[in-house]
Amino acid sequence: MRTEIKMCGMQREEDLLPLQDLDVDYAGFILVPGRKRTVNPETAKRLKDALPAHVKSVGVMMNPEKQEAEWWQEQVSFDVLQFHGEETPGFCRWAKEELGVQVVKVMHMAPGAETPLRVDIVEAYATGVDAVLLDTVIGNTQGGTGKRFAWDRIPDLRAPWEERGIPVWTAGGIHPDNVAELLRAAPAGIDVSSGIETEGRKDPEKMRRLVERVRHYDKQAG
Repeated sequence: MRTEIKMCGMQREEDLLPLQDLDVDYAGFILVPGRKRTVNPETAKRLKDALPAHVKSVGVMMNPEKQEAEWWQEQVSFDVLQFHGEETPGFCRWAKEELGVQVVKVMHMAPGAETPLRVDIVEAYATGVDAVLLDTVIGNTQGGTGKRFAWDRIPDLRAPWEERGIPVWTAGGIHPDNVAELLRAAPAGIDVSSGIETEGRKDPEKMRRLVERVRHYDKQAG
């Protein structure tokens, strides 16, 4: 058993330095205009090219037009595109096939609410995504909330996706001190940003502690 780890919201060269020695799978770059961790194309390209060889790059977008997704891929050439809006199954399939990238689709979870799992949604997206990410939505804010949803629902939410070979990741309110609790629900991957920051900047010590605790849990569960 090995939990995939994505560290998101990379903005500076110093954010990447700890990744050299950490067992992390993905680094995410926010491309959504107006978000506090958004990077411009020049920065995204520079940081993507500076990633350690073992870390894949993820471009995080929200409701892009096809031309926008194509343009970003031409500029940066991400390994993965993560879609955070209301992108359709057809759009996800298009990106996967035409842009030649892995696709992660976010499914929005309201904290404390019994968000229903619709089997038709699973069927529609399953052929066009490589993973789904359960993330918290609060009002009109989709992702980046730093808040968690009801993690005890993850096993039930995972099952129909995993039956179709789609791994389920989790985001929202994860930090080094609660990640072991989350891992008991056995998500295939975790996506963390604010939980590895101090005063709005990536904190190497928190990054290290989070990875150590995830890998310790993996070893114990393996």
